Amino acid sequence: MVLSPENLRLSNQEKFSELAEKQLLENPNSDKLIQGSVLRHMLAQTKMISQIISYIWLYAESDPLAKQARHWFQNPTKNFDKLENPTVADKLPSLAKLMGAKPQDQNIYGEFLSNAFPDVKDESKGLYQFPIFNKLDIESGIVVFKTDAAIANGSIQDPTPNSPNILTVVIAFPACPQFSEATLTKEELSDWLNDRDNSNYTPPNSYIPSCSS
Repeated sequence: MVLSPENLRLSNQEKFSELAEKQLLENPNSDKLIQGSVLRHMLAQTKMISQIISYIWLYAESDPLAKQARHWFQNPTKNFDKLENPTVADKLPSLAKLMGAKPQDQNIYGEFLSNAFPDVKDESKGLYQFPIFNKLDIESGIVVFKTDAAIANGSIQDPTPNSPNILTVVIAFPACPQFSEATLTKEELSDWLNDRDNSNYTPPNSYIPSCSS
């Protein structure tokens, strides 16, 4: 079979992509390369948020923290904390505080992340870097968070005249489908929650939201 120039170009691109990925994964410093890449960091953010939602879907009925986290996503501009003499940072929406938290934090957000990612709270996995978004960016208002129950794929929206110098992260947070072989099984959701493959950023089932890109 004779390949056309276009097919040959696509074939070469695929081979180059496969080779680059293979070299990355075989590199002893691959975790550092992943950490240093802005694009890979963005992909990691999408995976971590998607896995957080997977945890909420799996455990909202049995884990009080997961139930609370569901409210954070359903009300992305609301602060659920009731603190005396709160600081400016304390007044941020609960979802924003989650995005700026670490599993080591001695608060409800750190505890939730520790439950959702029990094996990476020591930051031993190169893909998982906390906080998910820069805390100073959140506290200074450079990045804000919204959720949308009508979408399955999120987005990052550019600044507009009405919101200058602000990036809006729109997180897909649809209702959890009824678990079944025809839609999504708990096993599939659990497998995705526990997926630690540094080269895999995409949920295996289209019912699992891909949360920002």
